[in-house]
Parts: sequence; C-alpha cells; structure tokens
Amino acid sequence: DDQSAKDHAAAMARLRAMKGAEFDRAFLRHEAAFHQAVIEAVQGALLPAIDNAELKALVEKVAPAFQAHMRMAQELEKKLAA
Repeated sequence: DDQSAKDHAAAMARLRAMKGAEFDRAFLRHEAAFHQAVIEAVQGALLPAIDNAELKALVEKVAPAFQAHMRMAQELEKKLAA
C-alpha cells in the first residue's frame, strides 16, 4: 500500500505504452522528477536524521551524483524538445 510504489508502477505502465521520441521525453521527465524527489528527501529528512558520522558522510558524498544525474536528464530533455 506504499504510495511511492503505486506511483512508480503507474509511471512504468505509462512508459511501457510509449515508443520513440514520446517515450524518450517522458522517461527523461520521470527521471528528473525522481532525482528531484530523492534530493529533497535526502536534504529534508534523511541527512537531519542520521546520527552515524560514517553513514552521514557517505550520503553527503553520493548526493551530488543525484544532482548531476537530474541536471543531465533535464538538459537532454530540453535538447529533445527543440
């Protein structure tokens, strides 16, 4: 009954129904939104709750990769829209 699992299943069903450029644009929009949600969760809920210094350092170390992936998806989506 997890809402995020339901949302993911619905997104995958929508993507499976698409092909070609329509799929490409929808997939990139989905990926950018997913990465944004992860970034918000990490910054707003996860990092403040972590007590273990090693775990906190690990999460802080990988967080920029999510930001870079999100930017890449957004930039590619813009190129495809042009």
